[in-house]
Amino acid sequence: MSIHSTHLNVRPVRAFADNYIWLIESPLAPNQVVAVDPGEAAPVIAELQRSGASLAAILLTHHHPDHIGGVSELKRLGEVPVIGPDDARIAQRTRTVHDGEHCDLPNLGLSFEILAVPGHTISHIAFWGHGALFCG
Repeated sequence: MSIHSTHLNVRPVRAFADNYIWLIESPLAPNQVVAVDPGEAAPVIAELQRSGASLAAILLTHHHPDHIGGVSELKRLGEVPVIGPDDARIAQRTRTVHDGEHCDLPNLGLSFEILAVPGHTISHIAFWGHGALFCG
């Protein structure tokens, strides 16, 4: 199953008992994907192997373990940017983004506006772009 917006192909990957990790296909290189909130590595790795895709970046919306728990293991597949909010509890983050900024991944043809959405957590952010919202 995949979800098609006017600009993105997004694949849900089942995680835990009742959650999803989203894989965003690069519009420029469909064999490159960006993982959103990979709480578990195993389902992402299985989908990468099944599809022949490779991981190009990781987007994180907040610090909860069911959203960041798989990052360390996924980084063992290769060094990729890990983009997330300014929160010391996200040690794997390689780039910090703030409300109103743009998160550009030009080699992938992706660009997202960062929206602060405190409530669930104080540092919670969402990624908005290409007609899709990734809000964790």
